[in-house]
Amino acid sequence: MCFSAAASFTAAGALAALGGVSIAAAAEKRATLFAAVPLGFAVQQVAEGVVWLTIDAPAHHVLHRAAVFTFLFFALVVWPTWIPVAVGQAERDEARRRWLGRLTWMGVAVSAVALVLLLGWEPHARVDEHSLRYSFGAESGELVHILLVAAYVVPTLGPFFISTINLSNVFGGALIVSMIAALVIRHDALTSVWCFFAAVLSTIVLVSVWRRPKQSRAHS
Repeated sequence: MCFSAAASFTAAGALAALGGVSIAAAAEKRATLFAAVPLGFAVQQVAEGVVWLTIDAPAHHVLHRAAVFTFLFFALVVWPTWIPVAVGQAERDEARRRWLGRLTWMGVAVSAVALVLLLGWEPHARVDEHSLRYSFGAESGELVHILLVAAYVVPTLGPFFISTINLSNVFGGALIVSMIAALVIRHDALTSVWCFFAAVLSTIVLVSVWRRPKQSRAHS
């Protein structure tokens, strides 16, 4: 996915199909946004495919910058809000929905800050050992970097350990393993490489919504 344009576009097609099946399999409208997670990954991979195609094409500089921005917009701005909102909508337990609501507000704040920083950083991409490395045109201190990562992780991972929806803990655990693996494999290209692992997790979304109708009948 992150290693060539062809791989990115192929993955995008597979993820779009997976997202369509997931949405069709969602028995309740409240689970639709959660089921659509693979579509978000698909958009990211289309954007990254365009980044690959335009990275050494000065004539397509504007398209290249738009693709870089779109990829990072989803990675840094969309997910911190989408995840808690989607999981909160699919959740049935009222007490847990209240906690997910708090994480949603935190996610909105993280997304807002990320958008401001993204607009000011003028991000760009470069090829580094067969993967894409995104740079932001600005350096932050180590402490600031840690705080930004922590603020991002809480609303993005936390909902899966609060929710009672099917396989939510499995998804959250797999997400953590994927992020750690990406850090170990390619620390300096984390944003790009991690999406290779994160896209695979879309299968868990499909299995979760596919099994959800059975749970609904069991509780009815």
